Parts: sequence; structure tokens; C-alpha cells
Amino acid sequence: MSANFAFYIHHHGSGHLMRALSIASQLKDARVTFLGSDLTRFAAIIPATIQCIHLPHDVPGTEDPFASRMHLGFLHYAPVNVEKVAKRAAVISAALHALFPVILIVDVSVEVTLLATLCGTPTVVIRQNGDRDDLAHLHAYESAQLLIAPSPEELMNPSPQDWVNQKTFFSGGFSKYSGKEKYAEKTENPAIGILVGSGGTSINGKVINALAAQCSERSILVIGNVADHNHMAAHNVIFHGQINDPASVLAQCRVVIGNAGHNTVMEMADLGKKFVCIPEDRPFQEQLRKAELLDQNGTAVLVQPEELDQTNWKTVIQKAENLPDDCWKGVIEDSALADVALRLHELWDTNFPERLA
Repeated sequence: MSANFAFYIHHHGSGHLMRALSIASQLKDARVTFLGSDLTRFAAIIPATIQCIHLPHDVPGTEDPFASRMHLGFLHYAPVNVEKVAKRAAVISAALHALFPVILIVDVSVEVTLLATLCGTPTVVIRQNGDRDDLAHLHAYESAQLLIAPSPEELMNPSPQDWVNQKTFFSGGFSKYSGKEKYAEKTENPAIGILVGSGGTSINGKVINALAAQCSERSILVIGNVADHNHMAAHNVIFHGQINDPASVLAQCRVVIGNAGHNTVMEMADLGKKFVCIPEDRPFQEQLRKAELLDQNGTAVLVQPEELDQTNWKTVIQKAENLPDDCWKGVIEDSALADVALRLHELWDTNFPERLA
């Protein structure tokens, strides 16, 4: 019996999907299914070999006049009187039944982890940075058969619960560029790169204008969507929009400015860029905790969002350029994806021994 893995992929931003794609690429000879609410926008990059199960959204709309939200210590998000929430749970439960036997990798959701557990499905939970020692997270971590931190241990703030840390496999860092040939960096008058994420960011036209004015001798290459970019006329700013392979543009940059989302950080490590990190407001202080660890380890230059209006960009860029060339040493683990795949296959063999197949 070949291994059968399903991934629940949270819809916020694109990082959860990108991580699932990276791990799935290493699950050789296994059946892989993605479950998520917003998978259609990634249809072009999800391989045809991966089955996609599309889930209804769980946010109340105008069609839910009686909707309210329960505030419970053991769940993070518990809307009531919302029909599509019931439909969503039914679709997930039916999928787990249809896929049985299956192991569900949850990236990320306490509620889906607990629902899968109640459906008798083994789960693996992806750990993230942040203050996650609340009751809901601990229930999910306890339910999971394995916790995976896609990071070296020094860039994951430890849980105050020793058993959580002991249950965690720290794979080391990886990104969508892991194992692939990198573009050679162009070092003559290098540009400054800006990565604008899709999950909400304080990097806006005003910030880009200030950077362009203070560093007028440098080209500013902006990747991602900036709402007010049509009103910007700085001569040294080039907008590339949303592109699938930012590395081709980033090859022209030595310093890159971006947020502290996990995948952005690992991509910068994989590409060896000097990084200016702007942590955004996220649940459980996820980006702030990651940024603090980057700063403490001398791996990136930290700029807080509230400092952006007064930032001396020449000083910040110079500070980033002076980071050691090996500042990312030990962050990316070449065998990380293969090691994660091995752990998942071992977990499969533990749950479903071949001799009983």
C-alpha cells in the first residue's frame, strides 16, 4: 500500500501553499491531496498529480444574518449560525473518509487538526513562530503525532512547554529555491530589491518613494503589488508586479527589503541576500518573534513598521550591506525537504505497517 498524504493549507497569504508544494515534491511514490479555501488562484503552479479539494470559506457574509462568534479557550475561530462552516466541516470529514487511510499535514489550523483527530485521522502540525502556548495550540500539538518546524532551532522561538519542543522535528530551513540552480548575482552597481507580500504589508508607495529619494543613485526593483504605484514617478523605481520567479529579478540586488513571513525569510537565506526585515502585525506576534531572532542572530537588519516614516534608508542599506557574507550560515539545510519526507514516510509506516496491508 503506497503512502497517502493530504495537506490542509491555510488561505492567508501564499506561504502555506508554497511550503506544501516544496514538501509534496519530495513525497515520492505517494498520493498527495491538497485541501484549501483558495487553491484556484494557484492552479498554474500546483502539479496535475496533486488532487485539490476546494473548501468553502468560513467567514460570515450577508447571507448569514444570525452569525456570531464564540470566544473559547480551546479554539481560535468558532463562528456559529454560518451554514458554510457546517458545509466546510462536512467536506473535510468526507474527504478524510474518502482518502482513508491518510495522514493529514496541517499548515496551519487548530480547528482542522482537532476535526481530523475526531475523524480518526493521524495529523502532523507545522509549527510557526510566535506566542503559541495558549490552550488551543497546545491541544493541537498534543493531538498531532508529529510537529515539524521548517526552520533551524535557533530561528524558532521555543515553547515554554518542554514536551512541545521535544515533539518537534526541526528540519532546518528550505524554500522553493532549495535544490535548484540559483541565478548568478550581478554585482556591478547592484539594485535594491523590495518584496511586497500578499498577506498585508506596511511597505507602500510612501515608503518606496522615501527609499528611492534617499538612494537616488540606486535602482529600486519592486516585486509584488503596490496599490498606489500608478501615482509614483520616481525615476529609479521599476515595478515588476507579481511574478512566479522573483529570483531572476533579485539576482540584480544585493540588499532586499521585505517582511518577516517565514517563506520570505527562507528565500532570502537560500538566495544569500542581505535582508532588511520589516515585521508585520500577525496573529500571535509571529513575524515580530521571527524578526527578533533574525536581529539577535545578526542575520538581518530590523526596521519596525512604526519607524518607517523616520527611517534613514541610506544608513539602513549600508548596515545591511555590512552584514557578514556568511550571515545566513546554518539556516538553510540542504537535506531539509528529504528529511521531512523521510519523517512523513516513517510515520506512515508506523501507522500502516506493510505487513498489515
